[in-house]
Amino acid sequence: MGTFEWVNADPTMVLRKSDLIRTGPGGAAEITFFDGTLVHVRPDSLITIEETSEDPSTKRRRVAWHISSGEVQFKAPRPTAAGSEREISTPTLTKITTREAAAGGVAVQESGESNLKLYTGTATVQTKAGQTMQVEANTQLKVDAAGKAAPVQNLPAMPVLLAPQHQAEITYQDPARATTLLLWKPVPGATSYHVMLDYSAYFNRPLVDRAGITEASQEVRGLDVGKYYWRVAAIDKDGVEGSFSDFARFSVGRPQGAGGGQGPPPPLVIDALEVRQNILQVRGRTEPGASVTVNGQRVDVAADGGFNEFIQLPAEKAGRQIVVIRSVGINGGIIEQKRPVMVGE
Repeated sequence: MGTFEWVNADPTMVLRKSDLIRTGPGGAAEITFFDGTLVHVRPDSLITIEETSEDPSTKRRRVAWHISSGEVQFKAPRPTAAGSEREISTPTLTKITTREAAAGGVAVQESGESNLKLYTGTATVQTKAGQTMQVEANTQLKVDAAGKAAPVQNLPAMPVLLAPQHQAEITYQDPARATTLLLWKPVPGATSYHVMLDYSAYFNRPLVDRAGITEASQEVRGLDVGKYYWRVAAIDKDGVEGSFSDFARFSVGRPQGAGGGQGPPPPLVIDALEVRQNILQVRGRTEPGASVTVNGQRVDVAADGGFNEFIQLPAEKAGRQIVVIRSVGINGGIIEQKRPVMVGE
């Protein structure tokens, strides 16, 4: 008789068919399938990996996962081989199939209802009650606990963030007393907005999580020195919430003194530097509070100085590339490492 055991996940873990992924109330997970499909698992969710295979002769790839409870957001690239597909299922949605580039979210409510939001692409959906339908981009489909689908609803458009812009650096003499204005473009047809602000791009423990905001802006007071992520979703008159915007990351700091840039270089240890096709994973450690960039792109540094980031390298430059990892310490010291990597075609 087989045994069943939960183990803590780490970024190097390889998942296989029938593996389960569970997240706690403050947890989140990110799954990258071998076809490039990215699945972000929200808190309090239970997911099963059902398929991850490639036909040796046709190169057609198939990935599938089942959502027993909770919520996931997914983003699937255009397949490299004709006939490839991604399949998602829930207790009442027996099959959600996408064969082209697509992005969306699927949630299973405590009531048993399943909710599919498709932001881009198209999907073929089969329900527990035997219905089959085509779902288009920027629409929502709800299926009740018996497996019966309600009429498809249009989603509000995705907001465009204006300020702070991505990678913005904001300085305040006294951050504890300062006010940061989050600003975005109004969405036609939206009656309110949902704003989230977090230390992490996962948004699993938000500092700000406010819905019902009627203006296209929101003030946040007293942010500490550090890095923040924010995003916004629009809500229409029927209470339907659309896709969250792409996140923007900004940092809050104090003005540097005239002696900046003269401190000793911080430590910089690279624990992993791996490339799959043109996606680079760089994992390492530096000084707590330091700023790290990879090829000029700022990465998130944890409170203990650790970082783990996925960077997209230029796919058109297959072969040997040089990756530049740079850390700027809290006293202004700088250290830089240049590492060669091989990028696949």
